[in-house]
Amino acid sequence: MFWLGIPAALLAYALGEPYWIRAVEHTVEVPDLPDQFHGFSILHLSDIHGRVGVFSWRPFLRWLAEADMVAVTGDLYSPSLPRHRLAARMRQLSAPDGVFYISGNHDYRGGKLMVEPWDPGDQLIDNQVREIRRGDASLWIAGLPDFVKGRPDWSAVRRQLQERSGPAILLAHRPDAWLLEGVERVSLILAGHTHGGQVVIPVYGAPLKHNRVPGRYVAGRLESPDKPVLITSRGLGTSELPVRFLARPEVLMIRLVKSRR
Repeated sequence: MFWLGIPAALLAYALGEPYWIRAVEHTVEVPDLPDQFHGFSILHLSDIHGRVGVFSWRPFLRWLAEADMVAVTGDLYSPSLPRHRLAARMRQLSAPDGVFYISGNHDYRGGKLMVEPWDPGDQLIDNQVREIRRGDASLWIAGLPDFVKGRPDWSAVRRQLQERSGPAILLAHRPDAWLLEGVERVSLILAGHTHGGQVVIPVYGAPLKHNRVPGRYVAGRLESPDKPVLITSRGLGTSELPVRFLARPEVLMIRLVKSRR
């Protein structure tokens, strides 16, 4: 009977882990970051999949009040949550320097995009570049939608960035953006999509990576010479099956600081 109880306990844990949200902070050194943006904070959300209960979580509300900007890296929509209810909850997001969205693969149904800016202060920036100004200093925010369901145009985004001076951040649904030619123009990539593997086997890792980044990378922070810092969120929701195992959902706070090099 003891051995029969183990699978049941593991299943119960996997069904409960999607509600065990964690808050994770990252400090990122940015070369040539203007003094005006030292300490700039970004609340990073990803892969909500209609699970908007996090918007009532106290640590989330505290960080939302602190954040200079909110970045949402795709997969907001879920058929299980009516669009008007999703819109009502997304309107809770606000930040002094804006709320920036990109679309993910689950944000499309029958080729139609199911998400949109829900508030005048929101910006859907698929294949676009936006400027945040503080005095005479600029920080550029670029967006790249899903590589499969969206219509990504990296050449257009890259061209826009090359025409502008100053540090830049790329919001990309998939961490595969880290492999793009010329991506070193940006200092930081914020991504999602992988759910951290969603199900992770101890020692072995995640059977499904959902990305082409070399090695066993599925989430977290990745740094390499001559590459931007890549931070991939494990996201908040689930897809296919409502379970997670050793891949807790998370909300990220990213703080930019001047590089000491």
